[in-house]
Amino acid sequence: MKTIARTFYRMPVNILFFTVVPVFYFLFVLAYRPFAIEEFLAAAHGRYTLNLIITSLIVLGVMTLSRMLLFVLRRTIDLNWSLYVLWCVGEVVLSGLFMSIPLGIGWAGERAYFATMNLCVLYTAGILVFPLTIISLAVQLYVLDKRTSGLPVVDEKKLIRFHDQEQRLKLVVSSDAVLYIQSEENYVHIFHLDNGRLKKYTLRSSLKAMEELVQRHGLVRCHRSYFINPERVELLRKDENGYFQACLDREGTEPVPVSKRYYEALTARL
Repeated sequence: MKTIARTFYRMPVNILFFTVVPVFYFLFVLAYRPFAIEEFLAAAHGRYTLNLIITSLIVLGVMTLSRMLLFVLRRTIDLNWSLYVLWCVGEVVLSGLFMSIPLGIGWAGERAYFATMNLCVLYTAGILVFPLTIISLAVQLYVLDKRTSGLPVVDEKKLIRFHDQEQRLKLVVSSDAVLYIQSEENYVHIFHLDNGRLKKYTLRSSLKAMEELVQRHGLVRCHRSYFINPERVELLRKDENGYFQACLDREGTEPVPVSKRYYEALTARL
């Protein structure tokens, strides 16, 4: 199953989740009072407003901790869609479990605690499924649109002009479209996007000959045989042999090796 886009791990998206979800919960319950939740939140003592505020803060706390953890672990985990859905379910269940503490105290003596806990989880799931689903779909649609919209209008200053050993112009491409450059004997392979499609252009030259050119346009050496565009790196990880690899934001590309010598310089640009 496909992994989720790296966009889901980024801080602006995580901020969106832990601000919109609790606000939605508060306003939705306040406006519609679904599932006869008003009586349940009153907890037999007429504390509906207080408990609504408390449960909203609990959702805020759980979502904040969960999404900050997702951000912190962004370079060590790679969730597929099944695991991401389980992550969201975990957020819902934890929110319901923590809500059951103040509401269980409020219903003490009149309702069994486990019955209160079950209702908390069910009510929370019935409400939070909407913002979690809507935001996740919106982020995925944004990712798909970004991948299929093609390249933006090219800034002349961003154009890289690649020449061969005879100084003949062979390729002109925007620095934004370059994913990485690989050296192989007397040739270099330039992996770049052309109208959103991945292409490989082979040029008779060397990395040494074009080092100054590509560095001037923001590419970084990550290996003795590779230069990489740090703007295209979504994840740095270790393979099964303990070697670092850079995963790019374009599906279908192979991970790019990163040597220890250049690891710090690359991470400083991410």
